[in-house]
Amino acid sequence: MGTYHIAQICKNGHVINTSADSFPEMNEEYCSKCGAATIMHCEDCGAPIRGDYEEPDVFESFEYERPSFCYKCGSPYPWTKTALHAARELAQTLEGLDEKEVQELRKSLEDLVRETPRTKVAETRFKRIMKKVGSDGYQAMRDILISVVSEAVRKSLFGI
Repeated sequence: MGTYHIAQICKNGHVINTSADSFPEMNEEYCSKCGAATIMHCEDCGAPIRGDYEEPDVFESFEYERPSFCYKCGSPYPWTKTALHAARELAQTLEGLDEKEVQELRKSLEDLVRETPRTKVAETRFKRIMKKVGSDGYQAMRDILISVVSEAVRKSLFGI
C-alpha cells in the first residue's frame, strides 16, 4: 500500500512542490509565478493537500493533477473558490445573454466543478449558453475553468 506526499500549492493554484514533505528545499513561502502565499494543508480542516503518490517497489510515475477539493472535509481549495468567483463575475459581463441565461450559467458553474449527477445537466446548459457569447467569451470562460473541472468535463466541454 502506498502513501501520499504533501503538496505545496499557492492560493492561485500554481503547484510548487508535489513532495513538500520529502523535498522541503523546493518549497516556497510565496509563489514565484504570482506572489501568492502557499499552502500545504486545507484551510478549513487542516488535512494535508495530497501530492505525489508513492508505492513501494513501483517505479511508474504518474502526472500530478492538483485537487480542487479537500479529500477530508470536501471544502474547495482557494484556487477553486477563486476560479468559481472569476467565472461567475465573467458570466455577468458576457454579451448576448439575458438575465435568465446569466443566472443559469452562474448556477451551472458549481455543478461543473463538482462531479455529480447534475454535471451532465450543467454541461448541456453551458454548451447552449456559450454558443451565444462568441469565441472571446467562450475562450475566457474556458481559460478560467479548465484547471478546476474534472477530466471528463474538460473532454466534454473543451475537447481536451
